[in-house]
Amino acid sequence: MDSKLSLTSQKILEKQFTKNVKGYDPDEVDEFLDLVRADYMAYDSKLAEAKNYVRRLEEELKRVQDSKQELEIDNARMKKRLSGIKPGDKLNEENMEYIQRINVLEHYIYLTGVDPTKIK
Repeated sequence: MDSKLSLTSQKILEKQFTKNVKGYDPDEVDEFLDLVRADYMAYDSKLAEAKNYVRRLEEELKRVQDSKQELEIDNARMKKRLSGIKPGDKLNEENMEYIQRINVLEHYIYLTGVDPTKIK
């Protein structure tokens, strides 16, 4: 099916049918209505494509927003955790490994329903 529309609102408005003894030529009217129908089918197809595209974009946007929110929470948690480091303290690879291990352990503690920041 060709998605390019054959008619415009102006062409429809200006359409003149040939008159015969019984009114308008039925073949000419049928041919024109076939064009109108084909254009509506093409329009409906494009509209469905556009709606699907918008739906997919909205789903992707929601996924990105959720991911952003999770990253912001993780960022705040890391800032709080690293806030005690003094400018003179060296943050080396071993310290980062410890922090990552602690993060994983805290994650599992959160999953059990316990807030590790409240543990003394």
